[in-house]
Amino acid sequence: MGIYDRDYGREEPTPWERMENPRSITVTLIIINVVVFVAELVTQSPMLDPVTQVPLTGPDGMKIQDSVVIDWLAVDGNTIKQPWMWWQFLTYGFVHDLSGISHLLFNMIGLYVFGRDVELRQGRSEFLRFYLAAVVFGGIVGGLTHMLTGGGGGTIGASGGVIACAILFACYFPHRELLLMLILPIKAWVLAIVFVIADLAGAFGMLYQVDSMSNTAFTVHLAGAAFALAYFFLGWNLRRLDFLALSELPQRFRQRSRRMRLKIHDPDRRIERDAEEADRILAKIHEQGESSLTPSERKTLERYSRWQRE
Repeated sequence: MGIYDRDYGREEPTPWERMENPRSITVTLIIINVVVFVAELVTQSPMLDPVTQVPLTGPDGMKIQDSVVIDWLAVDGNTIKQPWMWWQFLTYGFVHDLSGISHLLFNMIGLYVFGRDVELRQGRSEFLRFYLAAVVFGGIVGGLTHMLTGGGGGTIGASGGVIACAILFACYFPHRELLLMLILPIKAWVLAIVFVIADLAGAFGMLYQVDSMSNTAFTVHLAGAAFALAYFFLGWNLRRLDFLALSELPQRFRQRSRRMRLKIHDPDRRIERDAEEADRILAKIHEQGESSLTPSERKTLERYSRWQRE
């Protein structure tokens, strides 16, 4: 295998190729959100008054739609009190409002705009850990908000994770220009401040019932922003929460099983096996960074490099 046949020897893909590449965590997260929204649409039904069983309507006179998917995955004030339901702190971030597509659309546009560059900066594994941790932190804050304020309903939406991506984007690329409302050029750091101020004002209005009609999860947004700022300024790294390593478990079990068998001395086969493994490890370094390597992978790479020198 030549060096240009390996993934790490090829040219960097174009933005279009990255968008089409299913290995992109950003695109994968968007696809998951869309699939869950379709499941909501399929299972939707009118929300009924618990007493009269009459369909409830919104201020516009339209029937309020509900879905068993939302009921099952959303965070509410009871989630905090029920440890067996704590998985909702993650799942709420993948369901969206059924009253229209705008909730899903704006969140996914934000995730795509900010998530791509943050993912490229952090690497796929670390970006996934960062995003999911921000969603979970936002979910905990959302559940506490419902419990402390006695508010009904639940918290749904990816906005906590998306805001975390937007704030971290501004930390990494503060002078990058973005188009506010697709019209007004604005620096990333200015946009981040606008987001935080707007959410602070909204949270104040919600907590003190100045704006009781708002259904925006301002405290969840602030939680995402706070998590991103702490991550950046405290230099956090979440590599211990390696979700992608789960996919490597079958290979690790096979390797352990092979070590337990009787080993026959075959130097040529050993060299060939190390060469194949070295190709995989080098590709992994190119894709996820050197910090993603396991101790056994480092030893394999060192052994192969020593053999090449000899």
